[in-house]
Amino acid sequence: MNSLSIPTLFLVIGMVSAMCTLITFMLWRINRDMAGVFPWFLAALANTAGFFAAFPLAGRGGVEQYLTVFNNSLALIGAALLLEGALQFRGHLSLRRWRFGLLLIPLFIAVAWVFRLDPVARHLAHDVLSAPLMLAVALVMVWRTRGPAFRVYGLAALFPALVGLVLLYRGWWALRVTLDPSLSIDAPRAIAFLVVMLCLMGWTFGITVACYFRAHLSTLQLAIEDVLTGLPNRRNIDETLRRTLRRAKRHAEHFAVLLVDLNDFKQVNDRFGHQAGDELLVEVARRLRGFLREADFAGRLGGDEFFVIVHGVGDGVSARRARERLRAALDGPLEVCGETVAVRVAVGVALWPAQGESADALMRAADADMYVDKTGHS
Repeated sequence: MNSLSIPTLFLVIGMVSAMCTLITFMLWRINRDMAGVFPWFLAALANTAGFFAAFPLAGRGGVEQYLTVFNNSLALIGAALLLEGALQFRGHLSLRRWRFGLLLIPLFIAVAWVFRLDPVARHLAHDVLSAPLMLAVALVMVWRTRGPAFRVYGLAALFPALVGLVLLYRGWWALRVTLDPSLSIDAPRAIAFLVVMLCLMGWTFGITVACYFRAHLSTLQLAIEDVLTGLPNRRNIDETLRRTLRRAKRHAEHFAVLLVDLNDFKQVNDRFGHQAGDELLVEVARRLRGFLREADFAGRLGGDEFFVIVHGVGDGVSARRARERLRAALDGPLEVCGETVAVRVAVGVALWPAQGESADALMRAADADMYVDKTGHS
């Protein structure tokens, strides 16, 4: 291992890092709206710059100490950017944290400068800062995930975890060297070079899979979710109602279907414009979510019509109570374009199996009941 040229090692890792930087750049360009990908690209760019700068100057006496400051500073900045990207990717967005993170840059440069002359102290200081950052990246990627997401994000987490553990090992060895000068830092240094090179490729592959998985989930979500309100769309409603019917027939579990229509919605659009109408629909969707119990379901059929499944409703009395609870949750004033609009809804109810044993029969019964309710409250 001692026969390996340090500049050559820097060149090889720099080339691998450059390839990874190109891949992360392409990921960012393809997924411009996906949080976290841009900091990952910046992290790869910082590491590549550090490795390539180290190649022509490594081992050149007086300039090597300045190279060390540059390389270690960029490596630490890259580790911090990896963590920032992981936090953003997992939904932890914070401009304040980003601004605070900029203060780490002068800290990293100062640490690299102070320990530039002593190879052992340099490795110890670098690893003490880098290892927790890399382990934190791995933890953030898998935090509170399960199922397929855990497997996908776990793949991306594996490689920074390995780097973090190797850096801990090298830092521990550097600490031993400070206590016993007869030991050499060369062996763990070479191991760290090898692991970093392999993990660069593994991490790039892992985040590529993670980005693809996230994009796939987004596509699936768009297929079953109403774009405006975020509620399940008509396709999702039909599938959920079919599943509910199958379960009800197996277990004889009663439920009610409720159709909701907004009274005078057209007047809101005509008076204030479609943006105001959209605001009203979004607010009704928010109120509807507040009405739901854990087992219940709600979606948007289209236009100003909504759909609700309420479980445990098996007779006329409980159906009327469900209707009035829903009406109370949705009705009420709403501020639109600086003016107050009175939200009023018509609600139709159909019980399974009393008023229909199929999806079509339940929808027809609820729609007829909603018309009666609208007439009675007009």
